[in-house]
Amino acid sequence: MIRDNQSEFSKRANAAMKETRKVVVERARKHSTPIVLWRDGKIVELDPFSSEFDDAIDETTTDNAADK
Repeated sequence: MIRDNQSEFSKRANAAMKETRKVVVERARKHSTPIVLWRDGKIVELDPFSSEFDDAIDETTTDNAADK
């Protein structure tokens, strides 16, 4: 049996971060602007259309389908 030791607060925080990531990617794609983040000690601009961000859109689409 697998136990879920994650607190309710952590579950909600993770869900909020996933939703925020989806919104950021969608907005950047809509406006064709880069996604700016901190990576390896540097500020980088990433293409929102790169495959790196496809999981953010796909994951929430799958989650929303499961809710219905």
